[in-house]
Amino acid sequence: MSNLLHELKETFSEDELIAHSHHKRLEHLILTLRNLAVAVAVVLFLASLFHVPYSSILKAVAYFFGAGAYFCEILLLTDCLTTKMPHKEMFMAYCFGPMYILLGLSYLLGH
Repeated sequence: MSNLLHELKETFSEDELIAHSHHKRLEHLILTLRNLAVAVAVVLFLASLFHVPYSSILKAVAYFFGAGAYFCEILLLTDCLTTKMPHKEMFMAYCFGPMYILLGLSYLLGH
């Protein structure tokens, strides 16, 4: 059980990700913002499943939070845009971030 808790802590803290950073304080803030953006996106998507009024707006805002999370991921992986990463490693963030913005806009315009 303690091993499982340790693994969960490592998964959510990601101290290793910012251990070699030149911007440790800033990246810790970005990591926190990314995790919050993901959590808000999940809550909004779940709320939109209950056919509440304006569920398409909830989905749009959730997609915008998801795009923000991908932008934070890009900042984390590139050490605040100071390190060039191979496109193979950045493919998801580069593709899904803009796609989430387009999906959010489609939900807003379709409302």
